[in-house]
Amino acid sequence: MSPREPNDGVGSVLSWLFVAVVVLSAVTVPLATGPAKAAEAHIGISDVTVAPAEPTPGEQTDLEVTIRNGENSPSVVDVTDVYVRRQGSPTDITRIEDVGTITIGSSITIPVAVSFDDPGSKNLRVVLVGRQNDGSHVRVRYPVTVDVKEVSRPQIELSTEEAVPGATRSVNVTVSNGLTEGIRQLRVVSSSPEVNFSVTERVLPRLEAGNSTTFTFPARVDEAGSYPVNVTLQYSNRGEQHELTRTYRPAFSSPTNPGQVILTDVQATQAGGTLEISATAGNVGSDAVEGVVVSVADSSSVDRSNYFIGSIDGSDFSSFTLRTPAQGNVSSVPVEVRYSVGGVEKSVTTSVSVDRQMMRRPVPDSGSGGFPLLPVGGAAALLLVGAVVYRWRS
Repeated sequence: MSPREPNDGVGSVLSWLFVAVVVLSAVTVPLATGPAKAAEAHIGISDVTVAPAEPTPGEQTDLEVTIRNGENSPSVVDVTDVYVRRQGSPTDITRIEDVGTITIGSSITIPVAVSFDDPGSKNLRVVLVGRQNDGSHVRVRYPVTVDVKEVSRPQIELSTEEAVPGATRSVNVTVSNGLTEGIRQLRVVSSSPEVNFSVTERVLPRLEAGNSTTFTFPARVDEAGSYPVNVTLQYSNRGEQHELTRTYRPAFSSPTNPGQVILTDVQATQAGGTLEISATAGNVGSDAVEGVVVSVADSSSVDRSNYFIGSIDGSDFSSFTLRTPAQGNVSSVPVEVRYSVGGVEKSVTTSVSVDRQMMRRPVPDSGSGGFPLLPVGGAAALLLVGAVVYRWRS
């Protein structure tokens, strides 16, 4: 038996499969350039440029939107709307209506104005809505990102000095000009609902580029703590007026160990009609105290009297003795110390017990007869007179 010839049906099937593979391969080749051809067959947004490239808050920014109707587009397109929205937001930032008709193979560029209140990266969508000749609508979305930069302005810093509550301290406002040119007509105003400023406004005619200056505002608070302070800077740059306001909450702190006067080793003695007070006035604080005065309060028994010590340095002392007239027997007396620390008047009063010293008087002879007790000088004179009388009689 001779060998079997191949089946003609099977060979035909294989031939058709080969042709199909070749045909499919030929069809996939144009897909590599398909998106470009598809773009030419429709209307779309080909580009969006941002001008200025890095806007500042509040500055008008133009999105230059280029719309192209491809050469292979089936119809002219009537652009009815172009609007801008934030990514994920249903609210328009801005919208332009009745843009116009774009013929096949032509393009137009339109500016769409937007602005932003704060700095940061803004992810936007530019949306195009159009109507073709057959009445059908097309909608195209184009993403764009706008980087809003913080405007270049002078910098403001605030600091406070340490002081005891009630004392006047300095609130320092430093203005630094980081611009490339000088600024003019500077005016700095400070205010607060809880801080008492004795001066609220400072001015300076010019501040050069790269320089800084500090304005000092005297202020007082009744208690230590943090309080709000508003600072407004007004200045002129390139002929335009600018205003910058900042709110701070600085600490109005007091010294950890302020000056304080106490009395030690106090002794009060009454001898007859004089009251004598001796003591040591010591400053137990680390700050100096000024205008130290020790006083004995005025009363019906004691006249008011003062002793001026002056200043006492921190951790130092000064001893004193004060004398004042006194009537009758005084059992105690109030002693007041007044002084100033950081410009704030302080006082402290201490009740001091009084020791009385009795005056010694001569006691007469209690025996009967004899002469009364005479001073030595009187006795000598009496003897001399007796001697003279005796010699005259003899």
